[in-house]
Amino acid sequence: MKLIPASALVRLVLAGLLGVLTEVAGIGLVGTATWMIVRAAEQPPLAALSVAIAAVRGFALVKGGLRYAERLAGHDAVLRVLADLRARAFAALTASRGRVSSGDVLSRVVSDVDGVQDAVLRGALPAGVAAVVGLGGVAGLAVADPAAGLALLAGLVVAGVVLPWAGHRLTAARSGAIAAARGELTAATVDVMHGVAELSAFGALPAALADAEARGHRLAALEARSATVAAVVGGIAAVVPAALAVWVGVVAGGSSAAVLALVALAVGEVVVPLAGAAVRQTELRGGLHRVRALLATTVDDLPSDEHDGPLAGTVDLALRGVTVRYGDDLPPALTDVDLALPAGSRVAVVGASGSGKSTLLAAIAGRVPLASGTVDGMPGGAAAWRVAGGVFADAHVFHATVRDNLLLGRDGFDDAALRQALVDAGLPEYADRLDDLVGEDGGKLSGGQRQRLLLARALVAAPPVLLLDEPTEGLDAGAADAVLDSALRAAGERTVVVVTHRAAELGRFDRVVRVEEGRTTSG
Repeated sequence: MKLIPASALVRLVLAGLLGVLTEVAGIGLVGTATWMIVRAAEQPPLAALSVAIAAVRGFALVKGGLRYAERLAGHDAVLRVLADLRARAFAALTASRGRVSSGDVLSRVVSDVDGVQDAVLRGALPAGVAAVVGLGGVAGLAVADPAAGLALLAGLVVAGVVLPWAGHRLTAARSGAIAAARGELTAATVDVMHGVAELSAFGALPAALADAEARGHRLAALEARSATVAAVVGGIAAVVPAALAVWVGVVAGGSSAAVLALVALAVGEVVVPLAGAAVRQTELRGGLHRVRALLATTVDDLPSDEHDGPLAGTVDLALRGVTVRYGDDLPPALTDVDLALPAGSRVAVVGASGSGKSTLLAAIAGRVPLASGTVDGMPGGAAAWRVAGGVFADAHVFHATVRDNLLLGRDGFDDAALRQALVDAGLPEYADRLDDLVGEDGGKLSGGQRQRLLLARALVAAPPVLLLDEPTEGLDAGAADAVLDSALRAAGERTVVVVTHRAAELGRFDRVVRVEEGRTTSG
C-alpha cells in the first residue's frame, strides 16, 4: 500500500531539486568567499576581485530565495500528502466498521499519519539532497585535487552512511514498541477522558489513571533511549565536517588548501542531519507500518465487484459452533454458539449485561476474530461489512455534520434519502438540519438522539443483515416502541437482529435468543 500518491511525487521531486540548488548555492558562496579572502590577502587590484564580490552577493541572494522556495514546495507537497492520507485513513476506518478503538483511531489518524510528514521532510528529502550534493562535491573536488576528492568521499561515507546505519541499528528493535506504546497511551487517555463518569461511579478511576500513567512512563522511557542514541550519533556526525576540512586542507596543500577545505566543510554539513534523521525514521517505522495496515482495510482494496457498498437483497447466515475469546487467560465471551438467521427474519437478543449479547452481534458482523466455528454465508476479510452492519455498542459519532455522520464518505445518496432515514429513526427534528455540527462524539446531542443518529446511519447503509445494539436506549417506552416499529418497517425484507432489555419489544420479533454466560438458547 503506497503512502504517497503518484501525483504528489512530482511536487516532492521539485522540492528535492530546489533543495539541491540551495545547497549548491551555499557551497558556491563558501567557496567563492574563501577564494576572495585568500586572494585579497595578496592585495591585488580591486578589479581582480569584482567578479568574486558580485558572485558572493549573487550566491547569498539566490540561496535565501531558493531556501524559501524549497521549504514552500516541500511543505505544500507534504500537506497535500497528509490530506490525501487522512481521507484514505477515514475511508479505511469506515470500512473497518469499528474494529479499531476510538483512542487508537485518534493515534492512527493524527500521530501515525503525521509521522509521514517527518519521514518525508526530515528523512527522504534530506537524504536525496545529500546524496546528489555529496556526489557532486566529491566529483568537483576530485577534478581540482584527486586526493582531496577521495578524502571527502571517505568523510561523507562515515557521516552519511556509517553513522546513520549505526543509529538505525541501535533503535530498530524499539521502533515498533514506540508506535504501539504511543497508540496504547492515546487509547488509554481517550478512554479515561470519555469514561470518567462511569469509572468514578464504579471506583475504577484511580486504577485507570494509574494505568494511563504507567503507559506514559513506558513511552517516555522508550523515546528517551532513542533520543540518547540520536544525540550520540548526531554529535559524532557534527564533528566529522570539521575533521574533514582539516584532512582535506592537509591533503590538498598549497594555495588552494583553504578553499578546498571550506568547500569540503560545506559539503560535509549537508550530510550531518542524516544521522539523527535515521534514528527518527526508525522510530517512525512502526507508525508508518500501522498506517499501511490501516489503509489495507479500505474498500478500495476489495475486488472490483465489491466496491459498490452493501449488498442489495437478502442473505442467509448461520453461526456454527462459534467461540470468541478476548484473551487466552479470560473465559470465552461466546461458547459454541449455533444460530440460524434466515433471510428476512426478525430476531431479538436478550440477556443480562455482560452475558455476551454485543459480542454475538460483533461475531455475526465479522468484527471480532473467532477462536473456533464459522459464520456460514459471510464472505471473509474486509468484504464482511457488505453483508452485516448497523448500530454497535462502540459506534462512533464524528465531530462533523449530520450529513457527514450519515454518509461516512459514501456517495450516491441524495438529501431526500437522508431525511427519510432520520424520520424512520425517530429523529425528524434533524431532517432539515443536515449541516448542523453534532459535536465531539455527538456531544451536542442527547443520549437518545445520538443513538437514533446511529440508527439512521445504519438505515442509510442498509446492509442485508441489520444488527442493532440497543437502538432505542435513552428513550421513554412510547417513543422507543414508535422508533423500533418505524425502523423495522424501513428495513423491509432484510434480516434484523436487535439487542434489547425491554420485554415489551419482544412481540415484534419472530424469535427471541437468550444469551447467558456466552451461551445461547432460543425462546
